[in-house]
Amino acid sequence: MTSIYVNTDDGSGHKVRVHALETPAAGKGPTVVLLHGQAFQADTWQQTGTLSALGAAGVRAVAVDLPGHGATGGEPLLPAQRGAFLGRLLRALRVASPLVVVTPSMSGSYVLPWLREHAEELAGWVAVAPVGLRQWKDSGGLSEGGQSKLKVLAIYGENDRMKQDYALLEDAVPRAQYLHIPNAGHPCYLDDPALFNRELLRFLENEIGA
Repeated sequence: MTSIYVNTDDGSGHKVRVHALETPAAGKGPTVVLLHGQAFQADTWQQTGTLSALGAAGVRAVAVDLPGHGATGGEPLLPAQRGAFLGRLLRALRVASPLVVVTPSMSGSYVLPWLREHAEELAGWVAVAPVGLRQWKDSGGLSEGGQSKLKVLAIYGENDRMKQDYALLEDAVPRAQYLHIPNAGHPCYLDDPALFNRELLRFLENEIGA
C-alpha cells in the first residue's frame, strides 16, 4: 500500500493537494475509488481491511482523503463544488476503466451531482447510505443511458434510519442490488467489515469482472 498525493483545484482557482492510499493493480481489472463519510478518512478503509482485501484480489484501489479530512486537510468544499471536483480528482488520479466508486454517507454529495452528466464513465457504484438522494432524484437522477449501463450495489445497515432511502434509489435505478447488513448502524462497514468486504468483492467479480 502506498501513500500518494495528486494536485487538482476546487473549481474557484484554489489548488488542492489531495492525499490518498493506493493498492496497485495486479492485472486488467477495475479501479475502485473509495470516498468516505463526514467523520472518517482514507485510513478508515485500511482499518476495515477493505484496501487489503481489494489488493489481495489484484484490484487497484484508491482511498481518498476528501478536502477538509485526513492528510488532505484544508477546508471542506461547498456542496455546489463537489460534483465537478470529483471529476477533476478522478482525472488527476488517472483512473482506468472499468471504474467503480464506493461512496458512504457524506460522499454521496460528491458522486450524485457528477453522475448526472458522467454515469456512462462509471461501471459500478457502491452506494453506502449516501446523502442527497431525494434532491438528486428530484433534479432528474440518471439519464436513460446511465440507467441502462450502470451497475449499482446499495448497502445500508439494518439499524440505520436512512435505510428507508433505498426506495429512492430503487425508483431511480430499478436494476440496483440491495444489501442490509444485520445489526449495523449508519457506517455499516465498521459494524461488519468482513461481510462488507465479501459483498464488495462479490459485486466486483460478478457484475464488473474483477
